[in-house]
Parts: sequence; structure tokens; C-alpha cells
Amino acid sequence: MGIAPTDEQIAIQTSRARHVIAMANAGAAKTTTLALRIAESITRGVWPESIVALTFSSEAARVLQARLIEIGVDAKVARRVRCVTFDALAQQVLNDFEGVQPPFLASNEALAPHVRATVARLQLENAQRRSPRELWLPEHNDLIFEFLTLARQIKARMVRPELDDGETIEERAELLGIPEGVFLLYRHLERERAGDGVGPRWRTEFDATYDLACLLQAGEVQVPLPEYRIVIVDELQDMNPATYVVLEHLLARGKAFFTGAGDFDQVIHRWAGADVNFIRSQFGQGWRNVESLPLTRTYRHGPVMALATAALKNKAVVSGRPHETRLRLVPYADPRDAADKVVADILDWKHRGGQLDACAVVLRAPYQSIHIENALLEAGIGWRVEGLESYLLRSEILMLRGIIAFALEDYESIPGVDKRLKVLHALLLWQQFDWGARRLEDSALKTAAAQPELFDAFLKGLLLKPQTRADKQARHLSDDEAAEADARFLEKINALRQSGRGEEANTLLNLRRADAETIDESSAQRNARLRLEQALAMLRAAPADAPAHALLERAVDMLQLRRVARDIFIAPSRALMVTRSIEGFIDASRRRNLSLHDFAHWLRKAEVREARLRAAGAVLLCTVEAAKGQEFQAVMLPYLEAGAFPMAGCDRAEESNRFYVAITRVRDELSLYVPAAAERVSPFVEAMQVGKAVARGRLQVDAHF
Repeated sequence: MGIAPTDEQIAIQTSRARHVIAMANAGAAKTTTLALRIAESITRGVWPESIVALTFSSEAARVLQARLIEIGVDAKVARRVRCVTFDALAQQVLNDFEGVQPPFLASNEALAPHVRATVARLQLENAQRRSPRELWLPEHNDLIFEFLTLARQIKARMVRPELDDGETIEERAELLGIPEGVFLLYRHLERERAGDGVGPRWRTEFDATYDLACLLQAGEVQVPLPEYRIVIVDELQDMNPATYVVLEHLLARGKAFFTGAGDFDQVIHRWAGADVNFIRSQFGQGWRNVESLPLTRTYRHGPVMALATAALKNKAVVSGRPHETRLRLVPYADPRDAADKVVADILDWKHRGGQLDACAVVLRAPYQSIHIENALLEAGIGWRVEGLESYLLRSEILMLRGIIAFALEDYESIPGVDKRLKVLHALLLWQQFDWGARRLEDSALKTAAAQPELFDAFLKGLLLKPQTRADKQARHLSDDEAAEADARFLEKINALRQSGRGEEANTLLNLRRADAETIDESSAQRNARLRLEQALAMLRAAPADAPAHALLERAVDMLQLRRVARDIFIAPSRALMVTRSIEGFIDASRRRNLSLHDFAHWLRKAEVREARLRAAGAVLLCTVEAAKGQEFQAVMLPYLEAGAFPMAGCDRAEESNRFYVAITRVRDELSLYVPAAAERVSPFVEAMQVGKAVARGRLQVDAHF
């Protein structure tokens, strides 16, 4: 109903092969083709209840079920087909098998307390060793979230926490290519999550898939998998070893027929375990009666874009939409000029009747948003973000804003309790302050955030105060626990004196006083403290009218933030992005040429204005990963130069896939912003052969009409 399937779609719809793999292009109606395959099975007598369609997101599952109705399947029949995510299916199987439903922690924030508690135990155990090890253990939010991302990748690769006979933690970590502390924390956190045998204490996203895959792979117990005759998988390129184990057992359980559709040029979700090498080398190995069929026709954009993407990926792409998608190259002189041109094009789009919410600026990396956010603000255009934080909320920028506030003794320049709390956390992170996992959640930080006048006490009483032996001993205690320990100590002293053992009481008091006066800090802590002292002294001694950008450049050098970023973050690409983010922030201050005081207050006003503009309609500012699966009438893709896209140090094949995903989000207008110097233009842009694509695409459109 309402559809005339192409020859390619009919071939997939009616294939008699047991295993059908549909190799699709972006916008090639993958979901519609899978719906046709399901409808064909129902028409030929397969019960809808014996069909399962597996996806990686709830939205994709909902769309697939709705597409069945759109192509003519009766709504009641369509609802009998099970369209569900891999993880939801795994959760249901495990709930039936275990007889319990553990709490589901839906966010990193919900998981963070469990990570902190495990970190505290490991730190305590390590401190009690005769020779403590140097371990990377995350305490602050940014590092915890980085660890959780790594843990998700490890699970997707089916890495179990148990060691093989004779294997050491160091050997396993080296084999995985991760720091020893990361695997140690993963191992202990998974033990904590596993519980006492009754059932896990909690699960989070993808944990059910991993747990079910482990049970199925071990084969030690019979897990009652549902039996299906037809198994469908959408977005096949997002498969990973864990989901593949589940899929293979499902197929074997029901001796099922399989159809999967995906675009292997869209494998970019390495954070979720998707991997180009796994997909190309292992997927479907050992299957018999396999047919790979193409879906080359795209309905998202016109012939110009189809030809450009075909040139980029060296594959057949045909447009089924007789429409001239506008494709243009826009040269820029420098990053600031690129941002100005992006915003000018957004204004032009709006002037021509385009809606802001139908327009997206897609970025390779979050640091690239700084110039664009500032230009949008100046132009009075609202924006929203996906896949990144506004630069004013990033830890490295919050840390610099905290230092500015300390230097000026102007804590009202950071608006709101939540924002000030984030600033305090950022300062602790960037000062590499070892304060203990539990102290980070304490009321003392929240009190300082709620009362800006206490910021100075936070600076002098914590950040600039040399850590003593007593501080180190108390770092794993909360404020309440520390107060209780003090009360118990005083009770003991009084009891000793009352029993005539005053000399013993005095000895204990002297030992405690010595602990409070004895400096016990690492060289890294001492150097960080001294660098902060020197940077603040420099900022406070500077003339009131000194330009903010010059002072910030000196402060960043004195704080050695570029080196510290490499120490703090595991992934080299993360440290690089932080460095560029800081450089962009300094350039934002240079652009305004304000004093430090005026720049701090400009930042506060900018946040207020940003919220007001966003409420009036907003363009989307997003990363490539966040754009995946979406489409927009107009797409702007800035900073297309070598070293930025493809990003230096990243896998070239995956970078090519990211670029492909970015450009194929467009329906009507794609603007590619390239450096004016031809030698600096991204090789991916060169590979598109834009001039040829535009000329040949226009001929195809003219021929159609």
C-alpha cells in the first residue's frame, strides 16, 4: 500500500536464501525493505508471533513496527510481530530465567556512586600494600564517564572479568591495550554488580545483552531462549561480538531464517563495541546458504549527492529522488572566519523560508563548537546541542572560569548553584586533587557552591593547602564519618584522662597533631598546587585593563594544562580535544579584547542570553555520532581540513565512515566549509569529486524533467 518496490527491494523481499544480508546505502529505505520482507513472510503463512525484529534503539524498533502498517499490513497483525531492541529481548529472557528483575540504572550519573565506592575500596587496598602500585583510578565525573565508556566497549568485546589460569591483571590489561587500573576497576565493579548469586545488584544499558551472551557462550546452564522462525536485524553495522552471540543462538534455537540490513560504511560506534574489522571478518562466518543483496537507491537526496557519495566510497549509489540537492564548497581563511560563514548561511537559510529546527551544523569534535557558538550568540540565533556540551559547561572551561573567579574574587560571575558546583568539581579534577571518592559527594562542596563567599575558603583551605598525613588518612571518609571519628577520638582522650592515663592521652594528642602538621603529598600534587599559586598571583598582579586573552594564555602555560590533560585522560584524542577547546576559549576572549573582569561578566551574560535564544527556536549543533540516524533539510559541515577531519591520530577507515555519515544526513542543501589553501583541504572532500558530481547530477535531474 502506497509503495512501488524497486527491483532491489523485491529481490530482498522474495529471496529464498536462509540468510539474507542487505548491503544498503544511506537513505536507501532499509527499514521499509525489512518491513516488506516481514510482510512477505506473513503473506506466505508465517505466524506473526514467530517473527522477531531486533534493533539497537527503541526508536528504531518503533519505526519498524509503524512501517509495517504503512506498507499495508493490518495494524492488529503488525502489533503481533515483536519489534524490540537486543537489550530489551535479553532483559526479558534473563528476567524469566533468574526470576528477579534487578534495578536498571539508566544513566552514567546513576552508575557513578557505584564506581566511586569501588574506587575507594581499591585505593584503600592499594594503600595497605607493602609496595602500593601506581594505578589510574577515576574519582571525578569526567574520568568516571570515560571509564564507563571503556567498560561498555570491553563488554561488547565479550571480555570477562575472570583471569585465565596463570594470567595476571597486568598481562590482561596489556592484551586489551588499556591501563592496569582500568581493568582492575572493571573486574571489581563487575564482581560487585554480579551480587551474591541470587541475581545481579543492577544492570545498565547493554548489560543484559552482555550477561545473556556470557551465559549462552559458557553453555553451563540451559537458558530458555524464545523460538522464532524469522529473525530480522536493522542497522546491521552496529553489531558487536556480544549481540552476535545472542543472534547466533537465536538462529540456532528456532532454525530460523535471517534477514539483516545495514550500511557497513556507517560503522562509527566503537564506543558501543561496533568495529569495522569484526563486521567484515567475522560476521556470518560459518553460515550456509547466504545471499548478499544490494540496496543502492537512496531516497533521501538527489543525484548530485548520490554521485558524490559514490565517489567517496567507491560504490554504487543511485538516487530515487529526482531533486537537485544543493552541494557547495565554502572556503574560509581561519576557524573564526569559518564560524562567521556558517552563521551567515544559517541566516540566509532562514531568510529563504527555512526552519531553524530543520538545519544542523555537524561537527567532528566538540571543541569545534566554540567559535560557532559565539557567532550564533552575536547573530541572535538560538541553538541546541546533541552529543556535546556547550563549551561553557566543559570541565576545562569551567576550571578556567573558576580560576578567573578566584583571581578577581568575583564568584557571582558564575551563575547558579549547579554551575558553581560543577566549577568546584572541575578545579579538583584539573588540580589532580586526591580527595577521595566519597568526599566528592559531600555537603561541603555543595555548601560552598550555594554560598559564593565560601569559594575563597575552598581555595585557601583545600586547593592551596599542602595535604597533610591527616588529610590523606581522612580522604575516604565523608564529612559525617570524619566528625564521628573526631568525636570517638575525644571520647577516648577523656576516658584515658579520667582513668589516670593522662600521659598516654597526651601521646595520642601529639601524634594526632604531628599528623595534622606533617606534609604528605605527591610531587604531582605539590607541583599542581604551586602552579596554581603562581598563576593566581600573576592574574592578581596584572593591570585591571590587561586583555583577558593575554592573561589566560600565560595562565594556561603556567598551569601546564596541555600536559596535565595528557595525564588526566586515557584517550589521546580526548586530551587533544581538551587542548583545542582551551585554545578556542582563549580565542573567544581575544575576539572581544576585554579585560579579565569584563570577559568574566560577558560569559555570564552570554549564558543567560543563550537560554533565551534557545527558547525562541534553535538550530542543532551536534557531533557526527549524534547525527547518525537523523536527516535534515540543510546540513553545514565546517572545518574540513587535514588533521581536523580526518582527525589526526584516529583510524582512517573509521574517519571515512564518520565523514560519510555526516554528509548523508542531508536532504536539500549541504555546505562544506574548506580551508582556502588547497593543500589543507580534507582528502575526503577531494574524494567526493564535487565538481563532477554537480555537473552530472544536474544533467540527470534535467533528463528526468
